[in-house]
Amino acid sequence: MQRMICVIFVTMKIIGRNLLLIPALCVLLCTCRRGDPSWETGLVFPIAHASMSIDNLVPDSLTSINSDGSVKLVYSTDFLGLNMDTLFDFPDTTITNSYNIPFGNPTFLPGQAVTPNTPNQTTFAVNSAQLVFGILESGILTMKMKNDIRRRIIVNYQIPNATLNGNPFDTSFTVQAAPDSIHANYLTVALDLSGYSIDFTGTNHDRVNTLTTLFTATIDPTETLPVIVYPADTVAVIATYAGVRPSYIRGYFGNQNIHIGPEESYFSVFHKVRSGSIGLDSLKMSLSIDNYVGMDARITMNSIWSRNSRTNNSVYLNHPIIGTTINVNRATYTYSDPPSAPSSYNYVFDNSNSNAKALLENLPDELGYDVTLITDPLGNVSGNNDFLYTQYGIKAKLDVEMPLNFFADQLVIADTSAVNFSSVKNKEKIEKGTLTLYAQNEFPFEAGMQIYLLDAFGNVNDSIVLAPGRINEAITGVQNNYTVAIGYSSSEIKIPISADQTQHLLNSTKVIFKTTFDTHTNPTYVKIFSSNHLDLQLSADFDYLIGK
Repeated sequence: MQRMICVIFVTMKIIGRNLLLIPALCVLLCTCRRGDPSWETGLVFPIAHASMSIDNLVPDSLTSINSDGSVKLVYSTDFLGLNMDTLFDFPDTTITNSYNIPFGNPTFLPGQAVTPNTPNQTTFAVNSAQLVFGILESGILTMKMKNDIRRRIIVNYQIPNATLNGNPFDTSFTVQAAPDSIHANYLTVALDLSGYSIDFTGTNHDRVNTLTTLFTATIDPTETLPVIVYPADTVAVIATYAGVRPSYIRGYFGNQNIHIGPEESYFSVFHKVRSGSIGLDSLKMSLSIDNYVGMDARITMNSIWSRNSRTNNSVYLNHPIIGTTINVNRATYTYSDPPSAPSSYNYVFDNSNSNAKALLENLPDELGYDVTLITDPLGNVSGNNDFLYTQYGIKAKLDVEMPLNFFADQLVIADTSAVNFSSVKNKEKIEKGTLTLYAQNEFPFEAGMQIYLLDAFGNVNDSIVLAPGRINEAITGVQNNYTVAIGYSSSEIKIPISADQTQHLLNSTKVIFKTTFDTHTNPTYVKIFSSNHLDLQLSADFDYLIGK
């Protein structure tokens, strides 16, 4: 038997949350026989670190700090929006201006008009609205021009009641001559109508929803010879108006009964909460309605609810506003920014007048509504002077103010930490071992823990449960009838892991700390402060096989 000095180079360094192994000299003395020596030794190093605060429960952008350092949640969301598309829309519309020589085979000279100068009036099918004026935010006019005449023609197309910078819409194009008596020549162009102001009252200003156009065709004056035009010859413009959307519109929007919903919108407050339940001490919600439209309306909130898609549980609001008609007055012009002054209404839901608290205790990720809107309930009292700026409509906003005073049952939140074992060689020689979780808890409630191991593709390849160990709650006291943390507690939990779990850990790139909180204070509420944290350190003690 001979003694051997075996040298193992293992040292750990933590950079951020990543683990690196760098060489250092560690000398172990052992006794073995020549031939095929092998033995086990311990390998200890830290793995990951996490620090959980109230930001792991709700997004930090939604929290506000009170003067005593306690935390409240402040959230605002656009709850409902009623805009032009709700009231009416401009359908894509095609206007055909076509002309045939009525009789005979007349001869036309260069520069001579082929068509009469007669305006065409076309009515847009705009629901029950009666529009008299608009300024276009967008719109495309596509013109397909046809020429059966065997000479070039000049096509002139006008929209006399559409102006841009004071100039009426007036455009001309040259369409090449038809090649023979059988075939026509065509030209297609697309024109941008953005910014045009349009009078929709027609030629004599006695109509609504009407677009007046004027089309003329003239033999190109640069032609050198006259041409005979036959009755079968046609000159035409097929004009299609698409994507017409005004930035401002005026008229009478009609006495419409519009049902909106049931619809749901995303509610992001609790998107970090994986499961569990809470009981809230208090809650204040307010619903504000702002009408920027120059139109009277009646709004009925048929129902408002919250839905937790994880549990598929819905809670409906109980409050006098539900089912009650709200008379909403029209806005007025300001000629500034915003261009109209809204009529505004506000309704408060709290512990005293509603079950609003239950809506949030549902830990929802969706808010739903079902609404009835009646426009111009008294008829055309404005004399076609209703108005709408399409960037503004009837807006409803929901504001939530919630002090983070609550009790919790199996409330689950999570945090992710990166790990890096890429520099570890001969991983297959690392056998089973023990994880140690060091926890310093400043929250006034205890916690359970489950650790998930993620591979390079983000897939969970194993999980490790702290059973039966739990993280102790902080040292607590009572402040104004609330349980609060007045100090911290430390916990050290040993977690044996198998050889398979060890290899899964060594092949992981991230670990997820999934924490389950229980206050055990119901009906007493805990109060959360911005200084409350749960700090976690995870280290490993592995058995490393030397010599085989």
